[in-house]
Amino acid sequence: MGGVSKGNGKAYGIWFIGSLFYLYELFVRVIPSLLGQVSNSPVAELSLTQMSTVMSLYYMIYSPMQLFVGPLFDTFGGRKLLVGNCLLLALACLLPLIPTGLLFFLGAGRFAMGFASAFGFVGVMYLCTTWFPQNKWAMLSGLTTMLGMFGSISSQTCFAYVNTSYRNIWLTACVFGLIVTGLLYIFVPKDTHLEPNDKKLWRELGSRLWMIAKQPGAWVAGILTGALYMPFAVFADLWSIPYFTNVCHFTTLEAAQLVSVLNLSWAISCPIMGWISDSVRSCKKPMICGAVATAICFTVFLLIGDVSFGAVACWMVLLGICCGVQVIGFVAVANLNTSSVGASSVSFCNMLCMILCGLGQPLVGYIIDKSKEVNLLTEAYRSGLSIVTVMIVLATILFGLVYKEKRLA
Repeated sequence: MGGVSKGNGKAYGIWFIGSLFYLYELFVRVIPSLLGQVSNSPVAELSLTQMSTVMSLYYMIYSPMQLFVGPLFDTFGGRKLLVGNCLLLALACLLPLIPTGLLFFLGAGRFAMGFASAFGFVGVMYLCTTWFPQNKWAMLSGLTTMLGMFGSISSQTCFAYVNTSYRNIWLTACVFGLIVTGLLYIFVPKDTHLEPNDKKLWRELGSRLWMIAKQPGAWVAGILTGALYMPFAVFADLWSIPYFTNVCHFTTLEAAQLVSVLNLSWAISCPIMGWISDSVRSCKKPMICGAVATAICFTVFLLIGDVSFGAVACWMVLLGICCGVQVIGFVAVANLNTSSVGASSVSFCNMLCMILCGLGQPLVGYIIDKSKEVNLLTEAYRSGLSIVTVMIVLATILFGLVYKEKRLA
């Protein structure tokens, strides 16, 4: 571990710098929710189905990459993978600026962003499982998510405040990424303890993945983790601004502020939920309770109608707090396995999580497009977003029946 002791001050410093990659990843991930609202944006010409399908390419590559990202971290360590992919993410932000072939280059950009972002959260959790004892993992998972949410909040709120252009949004994202890349290169140490053998690499990848995939508990925990992330990846990341402006009749700035309230409340909730999980030495009970509360909150939110900004803000706070249990899902999978496959466990869970979210974005867009042909726009949005509630309910039932918890160390 390059002279770094488990849980000491230097380890926390390395974790924090690594978390900046995840913060940047979310900064870039939520940009699509703003693109249709900025002046002279070329994406305004796209249908909701086209827009959501192109943007879902991020998740379509992000999800399968999780099969390889965790084992790659377990084999090669963190520094090279974190630095290289953060640089790729920054450069990918320039592709949507190519003036010809909007759909192609916007899609190619989102595809490259999804590929690079696949290394973000898993890389941070690799640092956690490598340099911290097991009883710190859930709390650090929550703190990492909290930092990541500040990336989402800063992206949507700042761009909404300055009312910037399509071009400046992507240029700002690129420059931010180059700064984070430099910090990762300087402060994340080399993994001198790792000596990968190319001939054994694929065998090791396969054995690690099979060790996790043969456990039904890992599948149901990953599915519930994904369902609990849908209020953010499906709603907040893509449909929140259009929903708040078209259904609730708020301004773009007010809509961005509401999304920030949701993200901030989740950011605060995540480490608290992680601490609760560590304290009660259980992942299953907090996840089930939080999932039931999330399903109720999101359903009521869709039904409350055209109410005041303050009332909607209160529901965003409550929804964000309930969704905080989502971070425990990664630990639920990791705790089924040894620390030697810690990153692989997290990446497997993350893969299932992002598959659900990647399918959810275009599905919601398709339902809205079809529903608004025969219904009011308000009802169309509610019909599309009801998919989130349905998935949470089904995943919670499945998790409660199948997941067999091991007592935390």
